[in-house]
Amino acid sequence: MNEEHSKILLQWMVPIVLFIGLLAVMFFNFFTKIKLEGVLANESDMLSVAEEYGEKVHSDLQTMKVAGKTASAILAEDEGNEDALEAAMAALLQNTNAYEVVYHQGSGVGVRSDGSEVDLTTCSYYYMVYQAADVRHIYAENDGIGGESAVIVVVPLKESITKNILLYYSVETLAENIKINTEFDSNAFSAVIDANGQILARGDVESAFLQGNNLWVNVTDTQYQNRLSRARSQIKNEISGSLQAAVGAEERTLVYYPLSVNDWALIIGINQDYVDERENGHWATTSTMLVELLVIVVIFLGVVIAINMVSKRRNEEKDKMLREKADTDLLTGLNNKLATERKIKEYMEENPNSLGMLFVLDIDNFKKINDNHGHAFGDEVLRSLGNQIGSVFRVTDIIGRTGGDEFMIFLKFLKDDTNTLREAEKLVRFFKDFTAGEYVKYSATASIGAAVFPEHGADFDSLYKSADKALYKAKQRGKNQLAFYDDRDREEKEEI
Repeated sequence: MNEEHSKILLQWMVPIVLFIGLLAVMFFNFFTKIKLEGVLANESDMLSVAEEYGEKVHSDLQTMKVAGKTASAILAEDEGNEDALEAAMAALLQNTNAYEVVYHQGSGVGVRSDGSEVDLTTCSYYYMVYQAADVRHIYAENDGIGGESAVIVVVPLKESITKNILLYYSVETLAENIKINTEFDSNAFSAVIDANGQILARGDVESAFLQGNNLWVNVTDTQYQNRLSRARSQIKNEISGSLQAAVGAEERTLVYYPLSVNDWALIIGINQDYVDERENGHWATTSTMLVELLVIVVIFLGVVIAINMVSKRRNEEKDKMLREKADTDLLTGLNNKLATERKIKEYMEENPNSLGMLFVLDIDNFKKINDNHGHAFGDEVLRSLGNQIGSVFRVTDIIGRTGGDEFMIFLKFLKDDTNTLREAEKLVRFFKDFTAGEYVKYSATASIGAAVFPEHGADFDSLYKSADKALYKAKQRGKNQLAFYDDRDREEKEEI
């Protein structure tokens, strides 16, 4: 009756567990999807803001580039015409956000918009101006004119690599353009950096991220380094993105937007608490219901799993008993042949470079024991050997009966070669004192062959052959003794 009840219960349990499992997966996927949508939506919003401010900077620089190219084309045709130069420079100042324009005559001398000259060779950036074959954007901490920091747009004259127009864009103007207003909380900072983290301009919010001149250097925690490397790579490839990082106790999401100029990018640092709050807002209304349903599913599954685990443990214990029974030699209680060989092979595969040793032994004149004392007494000798020999070695070593009167012993994890002789001596001493029989004490002897793993064989078959050859040596020498495959025991041979 109980067995029938168990079968019915099992028939119902399987589909119920499958259904609940499927339901739990669906809820989890739904929960994860909503969470991910919140993260992606928030990231999209932040990138949109970064793009808006980044485009302001990009537009200023692009306007100066285009205007500079137009002026360079005019001056190339009217080269030497001072009126044309003066008009072009005035137009550049009027139509762009440049605070100064310099015409580089090619010899290191520059003419400013007011007609005065400036020695460009004394400027740290001159090596980038001289022989500029294409438009360049240069960041200079000192513009060499008024001593202020600037972004310099260098536009070469048409078909000339020695003459060019320099448009100076104030870093203060750049910083003004990237001031974050009300899009995020009041503590969001902004800056323009290059891919290596050098800070070119800062907004009006201070942050631990902006200490010194390099933003990346301030992020010292190793857990963020892979994210920083990815951000640097994306900026160089003009890909926008975001990452989470911290400097000390200040944790922020950094949103970066490449400006398509050199490898510069606008970066906005938003407090992580603010980011988390916005992300949570996308899924807060459904999270409570999902959590409650998920808890119910988990509890139910927990009960089912607990029942299954108890059942599984009982089955495992039963299987273990069956395996042990299948591996055991019924007469001696040792491993049988199949189990002995399997366990030795498993050890060799798992520990190919460790030192081990294999003994193969036969009871001397076992046939005479059976003939003179009967098979029952012969079985008693084998049984006594199986009961006693385990006390000589460790429980982790492998001892088995592999034939009628043949036994195999494998010793694991020997420290060095000196151990092989000591362990062999233990076995020799054992057979000196070994007796069998309850009423008649019979001293049985054995011939033993020994081979060392992996020196005498790196796999079971080769090691067994080596030990078997050593056993043959022991029998040739008169039995009742132990022999090594390599005769390492020959000088100190001790008879049993």
